[in-house]
Amino acid sequence: ATQTSYAHAPSGKWATPPLVAWITYNAKSAWSAESFEVSQALYKTIIVTNVGATNFNASTALAGIAGLQVKDAVTFKPASGKTYTIPTNDDKAAAAEAFFKALEGV
Repeated sequence: ATQTSYAHAPSGKWATPPLVAWITYNAKSAWSAESFEVSQALYKTIIVTNVGATNFNASTALAGIAGLQVKDAVTFKPASGKTYTIPTNDDKAAAAEAFFKALEGV
C-alpha cells in the first residue's frame, strides 16, 4: 500500500485522496505562548489541492475547541488564508487531547 501511494503521489491517483493538515506545536518562549496550530495559508491549500489531496477543514473541525483563535495567515490579508491557534493555557495535555481528537482521520 505504501509503495502504491508513493507511486501515485505525483499524479494524484489515489483511491481515497489523503486528508492533509499543516500542523505546528509552538513551545512557550519569550515571544510566544505555548500552542498548537493549524495553518491554512492559501499557498499550502493550493499545494494540497494540486496533488489531488483534500485539505483538512479546520474551521469546522476545530470550532468547538475552547480558546480557539483564528487569524489571517498574513496580517490584514484575509485572502492569504487562515491560521487556527489553540493555546494550551498551561494545560498542555488537555489542549493536545482536544487538538488531536479534532485531527482524527488526517
